[in-house]
Amino acid sequence: MSQDHPMTAFERAIHIMDVPDTCPYRDGQVMTLRFCHGFQAQRYYQQLLDEGYRRNGMFLYRPVCRMCQACEVLRVDVDAFRPSKEQRRIRNQGRRNFEHRLRTPMYTREKAEMYAAYLAHQHERDEEAATEKHYNRFLVESCLGSATLELQLWAGERLAGVGILDRLPDALSSVYFYFDPAFARFSPGTYAALLEIELARAWRRKYHYFGYYIEDCPSMNYKRRFRPCETKRPDDTEWRRHVR
Repeated sequence: MSQDHPMTAFERAIHIMDVPDTCPYRDGQVMTLRFCHGFQAQRYYQQLLDEGYRRNGMFLYRPVCRMCQACEVLRVDVDAFRPSKEQRRIRNQGRRNFEHRLRTPMYTREKAEMYAAYLAHQHERDEEAATEKHYNRFLVESCLGSATLELQLWAGERLAGVGILDRLPDALSSVYFYFDPAFARFSPGTYAALLEIELARAWRRKYHYFGYYIEDCPSMNYKRRFRPCETKRPDDTEWRRHVR
């Protein structure tokens, strides 16, 4: 347990363990993730998002790193959001090239192969991360039940991208998105994010949660381009609003 991040009574009730691991965002740094039971916390998940928790399959987790406070929660004010000129270009291009469908999350070999290709292309990770067991645990199983949806992008008869979303009482939370590298020129990640904000607005959700944001991490810079957005360190009480 990380002594720098004492647990609330609720956290103690759902806590499993604190797990140290290599930080994927900062070279040579160790991170610590606090894992909790998801089923016991599903009623409170939207509040837990504000405290830095994210969902991974049946579990919730948040960073409790002793030497670092870089991870922030980032959310977009759905009604106030206005796409930039570049985002409008990507949105219009995406509408011309993709059709979207909402489905129940499900494993298929086609998705797993695309996920493996995405990991190799985008993150230079080993394809073993895309085994059926790993895929199901990360992208299919959910402690939120039917509140978890699969967003599919199709280019004609070809599956081009897959996103996992959690639809909460007053928010939409993006869990993960991956795409076929053959469609990278269409910026499918940005297009999917814009589409998710549109869905959140149609479903009358107030916020769209993008996950963690680290200011000096280049791969996360795109998240701050969706404005106005708000960021907050997990243990803080006040949100910081970013308009420009």
